[in-house]
Amino acid sequence: MTVPRQHLVPLPADRIVPMPELFLHASTLHGQAHVTRVMVHAIRLVDATGQQEHGARLWAAVFLHDIARRHDGVCHRHGSDAARRLREETLLQQRLTEAGLTAVDYPAIEAAITAHCAPKEATPDHEHWPLIALLKDADALDRVRLGDLDPDYLRHPEAKSMLAFAQALFDHTDGIIATGETHFQQVWDVSRDLIG
Repeated sequence: MTVPRQHLVPLPADRIVPMPELFLHASTLHGQAHVTRVMVHAIRLVDATGQQEHGARLWAAVFLHDIARRHDGVCHRHGSDAARRLREETLLQQRLTEAGLTAVDYPAIEAAITAHCAPKEATPDHEHWPLIALLKDADALDRVRLGDLDPDYLRHPEAKSMLAFAQALFDHTDGIIATGETHFQQVWDVSRDLIG
């Protein structure tokens, strides 16, 4: 079953987010559960901002953004490490191909995942700013799990309107829905119930 109505890529629900074994670091903070919530926020942001043209690349950026983490602490290189994994690992390239992406899309995706954890903030004049800003806001919305989401750092007014949803999504899924093949579909279903 593909994700109903609002989706970034036409993949089955069990292929929307990386499986736990794809992450270099087993984590409850940055693993599949986090990436799943970020994916839900990304889907909602694309719809809310009307930036559907960035949907497939945003899906890839969310999918990849934390798979190269080696610990849960502050890390400014896991984005560039994830970009390197994309360039080197056929499995990741095949997943992007299944989603309709090609090597032409890689520079934007790599820029977004590298910028999402860079110590210096990208600016709106960056060539790939729209994708960077979408990824950073989708990722930031799940900072509710850390208790330090500051809406002043969000780039889109639409993201600022999603704070209560982000908290509710975390509250209704974290530690409640087991990770694995059905994780995304279950969290997606909860998100639709929360929206009403």
